[in-house]
Amino acid sequence: MGDTTINYEELGFGFHTFRKEICAELGEAFWNELVKNIELPDMNSECKCQCHNMYLFMKRFEEMTDKETLKKILCKVRHGLHPSQRAGTHERFVEIGDLDEYLGDGEDGVKEFTKLNREKKDFYGQEITDEVLEFIKQNPKMLTAIRKGNKLYTMAFPYNMEEYIKATDEKMKRYHACHCPFARESILSENVVSPAVCNCSLGHMMNYYEGFMGRELKGRVIRSVLNGDLTCEYEIEIPDDIMQKYVIADRIIASNYFNYYSAFAQSGIVDLHEGSVSWIIPCKGEKGPSLAFRIRLNEENADSEIKALIQGIRKGEVPQMWIVTPDATPDNIIDIMEQNGFKNLSGEDDEPAMLLRKKDFRPYTEENSRITCRQISTMEDFRSWVDVVNTALHGWDMIDAEHYFTWVKNEHIKVYIAEIDGGAVSTCATIQKGDTASLEFVSTLEQYRRKKAAALLSSCAIDDLLNNGTETVTLGACGDAVHLYKGLGFKKYFNNIILKYDF
Repeated sequence: MGDTTINYEELGFGFHTFRKEICAELGEAFWNELVKNIELPDMNSECKCQCHNMYLFMKRFEEMTDKETLKKILCKVRHGLHPSQRAGTHERFVEIGDLDEYLGDGEDGVKEFTKLNREKKDFYGQEITDEVLEFIKQNPKMLTAIRKGNKLYTMAFPYNMEEYIKATDEKMKRYHACHCPFARESILSENVVSPAVCNCSLGHMMNYYEGFMGRELKGRVIRSVLNGDLTCEYEIEIPDDIMQKYVIADRIIASNYFNYYSAFAQSGIVDLHEGSVSWIIPCKGEKGPSLAFRIRLNEENADSEIKALIQGIRKGEVPQMWIVTPDATPDNIIDIMEQNGFKNLSGEDDEPAMLLRKKDFRPYTEENSRITCRQISTMEDFRSWVDVVNTALHGWDMIDAEHYFTWVKNEHIKVYIAEIDGGAVSTCATIQKGDTASLEFVSTLEQYRRKKAAALLSSCAIDDLLNNGTETVTLGACGDAVHLYKGLGFKKYFNNIILKYDF
């Protein structure tokens, strides 16, 4: 959202910050050769020449320097900022102990801008009109970094949001987006300053994240208005040790997935294989779910192991469908699988993995409802539950009451049903392990959808979990159900990736 605690004027930011970092990396002699016979850009007057001096400076700088060194230097310019100016953020981060919790979801930022809009106050001189407020709401990466696996994605606020939104010409849109006094005016000329200078903005963006993580980070510019894009966006890599220690949600969700898939083996007609790749598959002559999950391959032999497992797929011994979660290894496992003939079936937002923390739970209630929610314990009720699940959720007889009644008897699994006038209309179940649990089998018969049965039933099941010591609840969502879960307090953490091997 911008740093409101730092006075940039006190920092004396200007072109001397470029000189300082270039000399520190390449020496005074390099600098003298670099600026020989050219006029140095001046922040206060560069606009008068459409940043032509900066255009020439960057052109020569790129000719004299390799790309990696150029990027390294520019990332350190960062408007004169330093991570030390974020004093106290690292201690706060360690105290919270959870990267996703520390970053938040942008809701506080939306509230702040909504207040500015209501009170007719500006943000760094920008009026927060209704249109600007809506634009901010539609671009959450401007408010807080969005984590996808071990990467953070963030987006710069346009320099003039109101004019940016109004502009219909793409060149003017880019002009109103750019903040850089050494490059902005060049967008309106034929000689646009090199987009390499945007690594300075990348460094400025990383300053905050380096401050609270307590170390230098790697990142890259993924969109730049100087490069013809309409926004400026950045990718920042999360170090492995931070992922291991401070990214908690992904591990909890993946662990609960394992508990869910493993539960099918309790039926006696589905085999569970545990190994470098785990999977469930129906026993010979039986029917049921078939899926590979929890992928733990070594980088050195991942390709050969995938090829061997493909032979198992061809023999019917290994599932064709695989789910890849963020904890899968190696990091490039999806690329390896696709190179070996797997097809990625996942869209941008098809299968969000979600997690609810106890403090975020918003129970759903409805007065005078005709819907009755209860936990079941008899075979008769379980048969009704199975009928709804197979009809509404799977579309085929994936499970049967006789083999899966063992779930009802399991102390860690609770099975719930919602009824209207005595007829089963909606289902769910929970699987608890320690202080975490997953919400599963949320389904509603088509003719009873949008009557809040699933919301009431899920809320009832979650309430039981929280009263039984659960601190987090996870689930895999899809389609319109995402809105239901968000209403209960769940937050999205990653998209499940589904791949299938066809032969």
